[in-house]
Amino acid sequence: MDKIKLSRQEAAEAAGESLSIIDDAISAGDLKSFVVGRRRFVRPDALRKWVDWLEKQSNAGKPVAYRAKRGAA
Repeated sequence: MDKIKLSRQEAAEAAGESLSIIDDAISAGDLKSFVVGRRRFVRPDALRKWVDWLEKQSNAGKPVAYRAKRGAA
């Protein structure tokens, strides 16, 4: 059976991105996620939609750049 939910780390690995990029995308509202207990998960279809959206933005000449929050140490 294929996984129906991915941890943030699994989502990062599947997308070939860092965990901080996944967290920034979730915080920005670009990547849908949900919480079970204290853990946050991403559905594989949400991850695919996010990657498709990133590709569409890039093809339109507006690549998405997630940046570290100011004042973060």
